[in-house]
Amino acid sequence: MPLLRRHTDWLMRRISPAHRLERKHEAELSFWRDSLQQLDQWFNHGAVGKTGIRPPDAHQKLNVSKSWITNAVMTRHAMCPSYTERLRIERNVFHGQRVLEIGCGPLAPILQFEGCFRHCIDPLVNVYMAAGWPLFDYDAKFINTGGETLPYPDAYFDSVISVNALDHVDDFEQTASEIQRVLRSGGKAYFEVEYHKATVTEPVELEELRVRQAFRECELKIVVDRTGREMYDAMVKKFDLLPFNFQHFHGRFSAWHATRI
Repeated sequence: MPLLRRHTDWLMRRISPAHRLERKHEAELSFWRDSLQQLDQWFNHGAVGKTGIRPPDAHQKLNVSKSWITNAVMTRHAMCPSYTERLRIERNVFHGQRVLEIGCGPLAPILQFEGCFRHCIDPLVNVYMAAGWPLFDYDAKFINTGGETLPYPDAYFDSVISVNALDHVDDFEQTASEIQRVLRSGGKAYFEVEYHKATVTEPVELEELRVRQAFRECELKIVVDRTGREMYDAMVKKFDLLPFNFQHFHGRFSAWHATRI
């Protein structure tokens, strides 16, 4: 990007919420278009890519759909159920429950969990589908909306999950309020947040006190707090990953378990 364009973009992001939102969505769409190409190389051509997940052999490839993308997504989740490590929960923890994922992205990691009724929200659902991700083929219900306005009645969900998404929202406190509203009494929220300086795609700067104040209607517990490097090492060890391009060594990640009072 030329210097003058970069300066104009920086200025517009400071003074125009609409421009900030547009730039955030552009960056996210570019990331997920690239990710779809990487998924193709990993599943169909045996490339490791940037995730470190070893390419599947013929016996590991799942065949649950006519879409190779769906088969690749489900194979990836089976080989590397990353949310079990990042949220410190088991794959069957939601058995029989109605569960919501905030900021699912086109991979929808909620698919890693067994025996539950899955709902996913993301403000880019329609864009993901336009880019080629077959969300309609997944065993989950998707709604194109942000976390600030959840189209569900009060106390609708047994559990809510979110990983690396609450720093992407436009209004963190409003999103936290909505999560607590749609959780039943005694329901659980499991989420991971990263503490970092604001970026185009991650405009929310979080710290522990802000999280606690936003989720004041819940009993809260931090189950793991670690650097990006420590999380990288844990993922490599648990899922037998090859060294991969993990770029957030400088950040800090906390996984929280919350119980709706």
